[in-house]
Amino acid sequence: MKKFVMVIALVLCAAFIFVACGAEVEAPAVTEEQAAETKEEVVKMANFQEPWTEDIDTDNYADAVLYDDLVDLLGPIPMPDEPVKIGYVAKAFENEYWRSVKEGAEDESATLAEEGVSVSVDVKAAQGESDDQGQLAIMNAMLNEDYQALLLSPITDANLEPAIETAFEMNIPMVNVVGGFAKVVPAYVGPRHIESGELAAKWVADQLGESGGQVACIVGIPTAGAARNRTDGFVDWFGSNAPQIEVVDTQNADWDRLKAKDVMEVWIKTYPDLKAVYCNNDTMAMGALEAVKGADKLGEIMVVGNDGTGEAYDSIRNGELSATVNIFPFYNSKMSIDIALRILAGQEVPRVIWTTQALIDQTNVDVSADEIVGWSGLQFDK
Repeated sequence: MKKFVMVIALVLCAAFIFVACGAEVEAPAVTEEQAAETKEEVVKMANFQEPWTEDIDTDNYADAVLYDDLVDLLGPIPMPDEPVKIGYVAKAFENEYWRSVKEGAEDESATLAEEGVSVSVDVKAAQGESDDQGQLAIMNAMLNEDYQALLLSPITDANLEPAIETAFEMNIPMVNVVGGFAKVVPAYVGPRHIESGELAAKWVADQLGESGGQVACIVGIPTAGAARNRTDGFVDWFGSNAPQIEVVDTQNADWDRLKAKDVMEVWIKTYPDLKAVYCNNDTMAMGALEAVKGADKLGEIMVVGNDGTGEAYDSIRNGELSATVNIFPFYNSKMSIDIALRILAGQEVPRVIWTTQALIDQTNVDVSADEIVGWSGLQFDK
């Protein structure tokens, strides 16, 4: 029945896909009786697919749980009865962060295969982190393939919503992973982004001490919830905890390295007493660092990134980048596979699942991620 429902739902949404993807699709006629049966069956089967209400925010969700507590809360993952095929719509592989997400998913698939569990994960991404329409086209294309579940890291809070609506109609389970927060997706797995900014702010405050000083923040794409919340966490923490530190400016650079470098070059001239800059991702942090080095300000202006990329780690080891907030993308994709498998098994998962993050500087840059995250692999009910 499930396959029949998905086929009928696909027919119902053919006209939408024609508009969204520009594909020439001729939709067969569907009777009102067939449409009514499909809608009734979808509603009955999709008990886990309740959209969010408009006033819910993953960073401030009262019933959020930590991923580390999930096994205690729900027990092991039910063992799949048959091979599982999952599609993952990521952002852009030009950013090392999203390449790490892909590697984590592929590594988990290989690990599970060794344990006799067949779970394949197909990770696709847009051309760039501002290519919101390209990402939408990728998800629309995935709807035409035989995925049992979809993992989504939207570029903005809303760019994937047309395809998400179609996925609901087709009864395809979805998990919102790390990226922009699409309010209509039932489950979210990822870091509490406000905490990312707070970790960066506290570290900067510890370095500056009572003397304080001027700091600034380079923002990602403002329409992305991760960028807004990381910025708010950073800026607001000082007001409550370190009034001796002044946030003199925030400027968006769209997650882009060159744009961040340009912003930083202007700030170095505009704010000669600037002491530290926090960037919403490591790509922008490396751009800001280039500007600092070019102005011969290395050691005078601290640059803190976010995401924990390999390039950031190497730069910290070399005494250049000051710190990064690692949100462990390699493990985030593994954790999202866990949630997708639980949903497919019929478990009612928490709406918000927060994952581990940590401030990385020269004191812990060589500590293994396994140790910091406390990763012990996916736990199955065998």
